[in-house]
Amino acid sequence: MDDINEIKINDKPSVTQKMSTANKIGYGITAACFLLVIFGFAVAGILSPDREFSDMENRKLSQTPEFSFENLKSGDFTADIETYMSDQLFMKDAMVSLKTGMDRLMLKSYQNGVYFAEDGYYLQDYQENSALVDKNTAALNDFTETVKDSAEVSFLLAPNAISVLSDKLPEVTQADDQLDSIDRIKNSLSEDINFYSAYDDLKAADDGGTQVFYKTDHHWTAEGAKTAFDGLMNAMGETIPEVKYSVETLGGFYGTLYSKAPDFTAESDEVRLCTNPDNEITVNYAGDGGDNPELAKAGNLTRTGLFDESFKDAKDKYKTFLGGNFDLVEIETQGESDENVLIVKDSYANSVMPYFCDKYKHISMIDLRYYHMEELSVSEYVKEKGITKVIFLYNVDFINSDNNFMWLD
Repeated sequence: MDDINEIKINDKPSVTQKMSTANKIGYGITAACFLLVIFGFAVAGILSPDREFSDMENRKLSQTPEFSFENLKSGDFTADIETYMSDQLFMKDAMVSLKTGMDRLMLKSYQNGVYFAEDGYYLQDYQENSALVDKNTAALNDFTETVKDSAEVSFLLAPNAISVLSDKLPEVTQADDQLDSIDRIKNSLSEDINFYSAYDDLKAADDGGTQVFYKTDHHWTAEGAKTAFDGLMNAMGETIPEVKYSVETLGGFYGTLYSKAPDFTAESDEVRLCTNPDNEITVNYAGDGGDNPELAKAGNLTRTGLFDESFKDAKDKYKTFLGGNFDLVEIETQGESDENVLIVKDSYANSVMPYFCDKYKHISMIDLRYYHMEELSVSEYVKEKGITKVIFLYNVDFINSDNNFMWLD
């Protein structure tokens, strides 16, 4: 009997054996979940239709590449497949947002060129490219020398939020000081250019409680644009139109900086559209290039008003201003002054246009990113159209990064 009991006791599994069995089950569950996620995402990616455009990234996405032995041999096909798989990854936007959220929980303050600043602001990093700044400034000077006998030249330089709102930055950053770049540009410009930097006025407005930049986008708000416009008019010795604007507010705006570092906890912005009900505005999209192909390729498409209704419910609500950026836009208004004015610009100018339209009756806008090898060079356009005022309107980061100023002449 004792032998039988001994055998039964010895047959019981040990604690070590139980733990080993539990570990195996745990490993099996983990492996099964891992394989389920991997193959589940693969199957979902195959079954789900390809997206043509990403609202989050504001760009067209790669489509299924065409196979050929020539592309396979050159390596283009494998590179295209890699880009395609990255662009069409199932739930890509949600996973990027989840990663950003985890990074912020770990108190990381920088991601993909964006600083997470106080009060929910996303501030775009800035690293000065002094050689390019000098090159672009020289191009402005050369152009001014060409047109100065027929047109007065002014320059509104817009600082970016990382400069005006620098007090909201994390304690440790590696961003360069835009004030140094502003001084560099100012000191290099021709004396024939009437220069105005909006930094002091924007800083004063911010200190006074006005939101002059969006929290999730790199552009200035309607209030920031109006502050800069008023400052430019003062610098040019011009009167500021007295207008009572009607304001339409578009909520739920998540801008370009949010797209670089999307986060579920981010606070959306409001886009305010200011309209003078007493000013009839006609916009002619006179060219054939721009970042809105449907309008750009239409050529000489004319419509009433500055705002593109189709973007009011889109993610990129800033494109409501004119519908985007174009090589050449010509605007007729009932403004105060009968002068012919040319604005050579980046996208910061778009939200300033309601105020320009109350000042000038005849406005042309040229964007050098798209105005290339046209029938008339910019300086020839000035003379052909009887332009009496040329206004450069650029933000500091654009002067620091763009290579299209060569198209001025």
